Amino acid sequence: MSKKAIIAVVAALVLGIGGTVAYFYLHSLYVANTAPPVAATQQGNAVPPAANQGTVPPAGNTTIPAATQTPVPAAGGGQASAAGTLTDDQLVLAQISYGAAIDAVRQQHGEPYEIDHHHMGLEYEYMNLFDLYVVNGIVQRIKVDDLNGLGTSKGIRVGSSVDEVIAAYGQPTLVGGDHYIYRSVSNPAVGFDFEIELNRVENIKCGLLQ
Repeated sequence: MSKKAIIAVVAALVLGIGGTVAYFYLHSLYVANTAPPVAATQQGNAVPPAANQGTVPPAGNTTIPAATQTPVPAAGGGQASAAGTLTDDQLVLAQISYGAAIDAVRQQHGEPYEIDHHHMGLEYEYMNLFDLYVVNGIVQRIKVDDLNGLGTSKGIRVGSSVDEVIAAYGQPTLVGGDHYIYRSVSNPAVGFDFEIELNRVENIKCGLLQ
């Protein structure tokens, strides 16, 4: 092979390899500039999962224990509680205990929709949730009258049947008209007042009875 032929072959190889390298380089630049951006992981603005709603304890407790839900036996089944066994620690409604500090409620549920003066003291209205009647910073009564799923520690809520109430708490201490009243064995001035309409719970009051 002549010297000129050898030079021609080498030049062709160099140009061929260079062209291939140039092609892949230019192609990579094109892909990098036209590919959609990778979305950044949203951490700072992510909405945290809802916190577990624990029971607001009576004033004096520094910890808020997790609420416990006791299943309500089906109507006609299971063993009903005996009458007159309601204790003060069962006076819980909407995961708020009778005697809870209003500051603890505010810490857990935020500020109320409205605060009104009431003959019992102050009424804290949490719209579509519950109403609280407060004296000297202590919750004296909790009231729920909405179909919002909030109920007692034994699962009785607005919409529960009379049979479910009796299965959970036994026979009431007093039935006055549409009201099924359960008094605490240690303090008859406090308890539950279940208002009944068409055999269903329409309204629940927990704490100081009228």
